[in-house]
Amino acid sequence: MGAGAIGCLFGARLTLAGYEVTLIHRDPSIVRTIQKNGIGIREIDRKIKWVRVPARKGPAQLRGIDVLIVAVKAFDTSAMAASYRGLLPRETTILSLQNGLGNVEALRSRLKNNLLAGSTTEGALSSGPGTVTHTGRGLTFIGDPRSVNTNISFRIKSAFDEAGFHTKISSNIKGVLWTKTIVNAAVNPLSTLTRLPNGKLAQNAQVQELARRTMDEGILVSHAARVKLVGDPKKLWGRILWSTRANKSSMLQDIERGKRTEIRQLNGALVRYGEKMHVKTPINYVLTKLVQGLEKSSKAIGGS
Repeated sequence: MGAGAIGCLFGARLTLAGYEVTLIHRDPSIVRTIQKNGIGIREIDRKIKWVRVPARKGPAQLRGIDVLIVAVKAFDTSAMAASYRGLLPRETTILSLQNGLGNVEALRSRLKNNLLAGSTTEGALSSGPGTVTHTGRGLTFIGDPRSVNTNISFRIKSAFDEAGFHTKISSNIKGVLWTKTIVNAAVNPLSTLTRLPNGKLAQNAQVQELARRTMDEGILVSHAARVKLVGDPKKLWGRILWSTRANKSSMLQDIERGKRTEIRQLNGALVRYGEKMHVKTPINYVLTKLVQGLEKSSKAIGGS
């Protein structure tokens, strides 16, 4: 579900591994392009592969679907879930492979299916409808929010591994999601505001200091919320930026295209949790407001 950079990358790689995949997207022009041309992946070795993957416009009746991977923007999760009530078989497992906090809760409140959560640090840069550049190898985590290791989790891990994605099953997927959110909160808005690709962010001393303070706030909020983080966000920040050094953050890509960003589900979510837990988050608050301002200005410049 979702034919953006991550959706196309995972969809094409799973198809190449021999799995039956259908991409579902709400934009009919993107669906037609994929139906006509397939998906083009420029791999890390610069070689381009074209993969034929069936595509459909959503929402649509979904029958015989074993696993539905949700890769839509976080702010679209609630509307997407509501639109699939009655269209998705109860036996279908849903895997949220999205950025930010709140996706699992939004899906659970509207759909009664078995639900898994995931997080990936695979670098993917969209270069047009149905085309994606794989800018860096990463690590993908999946897990049951109830901390249960299910058979379907192992089956998905096996499929992802066969598709070339290093995958682990986590018994603390909530901690994984929080760690990734804290890291993203110190990558995406800073990349967006400076217009720097990931590699340049890691080399900028001023950005490093601001990123550290942003993550400090997020870590304090996680402690107050009694969330046990998986890994050290500050160490992960550097590793992700280095492994995806040629990548532009998804938020910067959205601003450049005059689109809405996921700032509310990243820094904005940390601010909201902070308010609830009485933890001050001034850096995350300012970053949220600055990116929201950029959203309005980029739309005005683009005439939309």
